[in-house]
Parts: sequence; structure tokens; C-alpha cells
Amino acid sequence: MQNYMVIEEKKLQTPFGIFGGVDTFTCYPQGELSGVRLSEKNMIVTEVGELVPAYTETARRKNKPSVEFDRQGMVISVALDRQQEIITPIGELPAELVKFYPTGELHRVFILDGQISGFWTEEEERELNIPISFDLGFSEFRTMINGLCFYESGEIKSITLFPGERISVATSLGTVDTRVGLSLYESGNLKSVEPAEPVTVNTPIGNITAYDPDQIGVNADSNSLSFTEEGLIQSLITCDNAVYVQTEEGFMETFAPYIKPHPLYDDVLTVSGLKIEFDYDSRDAIIKNHKFSLDDCGFTIEPFQRPGMHCSPADCANCSLCNKNKSE
Repeated sequence: MQNYMVIEEKKLQTPFGIFGGVDTFTCYPQGELSGVRLSEKNMIVTEVGELVPAYTETARRKNKPSVEFDRQGMVISVALDRQQEIITPIGELPAELVKFYPTGELHRVFILDGQISGFWTEEEERELNIPISFDLGFSEFRTMINGLCFYESGEIKSITLFPGERISVATSLGTVDTRVGLSLYESGNLKSVEPAEPVTVNTPIGNITAYDPDQIGVNADSNSLSFTEEGLIQSLITCDNAVYVQTEEGFMETFAPYIKPHPLYDDVLTVSGLKIEFDYDSRDAIIKNHKFSLDDCGFTIEPFQRPGMHCSPADCANCSLCNKNKSE
């Protein structure tokens, strides 16, 4: 159902207020306003402060609406005209893109929101970034980030690092060098990290090497090495191990990483990781959607020989596949 009104040329009345200088606008299939692109200065009052949506064109600006709405007309995303300080649950932060929950609470903050292209490089984007300090209780670090995600309560949900950044994170396994970022439970306990290098993990079925070369860093909400709130291993992805399971019925099943063509070289094979999960309530290991009792099945972990070309930490300096600067 239409929830806006064209007052005059380039001016819209919306449930959130009046917008002037509306060059174009889009709607949901049922007619509700979904986004507007602006060419004049407007001001939006939000929980994070007064925001000025994008209305000028620059070489690095992404092709997206200045303001986006949900079906009820609430603002859920504002691309800012220029970087400005906003109020967040952890203090003032610079931002170029801000996203909100439909109820108005801050959802995501992106420090920068430039479009990496032949006209604007990642290094040029990096020069506009600044390091930010964090004290999470279990770890302290200072690093450049792409963005932050918050729970509706205001607690940090995830921290996504700027491409190429690494931090050291204290986990129940010890310190893990981390790329891409980390996620937290609402309690503040560590939920997941993305290992920067293969790390040996002691799991209920044996020692497994955890590492996911396919992680491209869209955001750090979900990472390849995750923990329960109590610090037990909840899931991991491995490219270096195969798992042999002797079932309760006496059968042997084999699970290994997935071999596939390399994304850059058609005649070269590479590998996608094998995901292994653990359910401590039911006492199960879950591998490729198959459940196996930790108490009644036998598990053997063996090395997996990766075919052809594969990524290693040393490859990262010469490859940009893992460093695509994307935002949700």
C-alpha cells in the first residue's frame, strides 16, 4: 500500500517526514516507498544524531539510495553525504553509512563506504580510514575496521576489519591471529573468529586444523571458527583434514573438503573447506548435515592432501580474492 505522497516536483511526504530534492525513488512490490536518491541537502533526526543523507556525487560513491525505508516507512539505512561523527553505544565514531533496526536502534556502522574500482583503489580508501581502539574484556586491540554491528540492546555483535588488517584475539584455545573480524554473544563473550592462519583445534573428535580460505570478509557476523557461550568449540571449517566415521551400525563414512576449479584458473583445482559442528546437548557431531553420536561412533582425523593450487597465508600479499571491500 502506498505510504508516501508527491507534494510537488522532487518533494515527497513520507511517514518519516518531507524530503526535498528527490531525483528518483523506488517502491516495494506492494507500493510502499523503499528508497530515495537526493540532490539537495536534507536532515534526518535519528538515535545516533542528525544525519545528512548523500546528495552530491563523488568518484568513490556507491550506486545506492541516499535513504532506504522498511515497508512501514521507517528509515533503515542512510548513506551519508560525507563522513560525520555519530553517537553509538560505545561512543562517537566516524561513519559514511548507517543502518538501523526497524524500531530505530542502531544496527550497523560503516566507517567508510567507497566503491573500489579502477577509479578508486583500496589503498586510497585505506588512507581515509583511522585506527580505533577496543577493549572487549577478554582482548584489547587497535585496528582499522570496515564496520560494526550492534544488537538492538546496544551490545557489539561483530567487528569487521578493514582488508589486510589483523588482530590477536584471546580465545579458549589461546591467542588466535584473526583476519576479517570477530563476533560476540550479547553477553559480551566471544562467539566466533576468522583465523588468519591455520590453527590446530582440540575438538571432541580429535585435533583438527581450522582455516577457511574462502572467507571474503563481507562482514564478521559469522566466522569459520565458532564457540559456545561457555567457550567450547561449536563449529569450524577445515581444508587440511578428512574425517572417517565408524557409525553405530559398523559402517565407515568418509568426509573431506570439497575439490573445485580455481576461480582464476580453469585448469587448476582448489578446495573448499569441510564444516564440522558440535551439539553438546544432544552429544552429536554434525558433518555435512549428517549427525553422529559422540558417544557411540568412532572418529579418526587424517591429513587431507589439497590438490593443485591452494591459498596459504603467504599467498595473501599477492592475491586480492579475500580482500573484496563489500558491505551488506
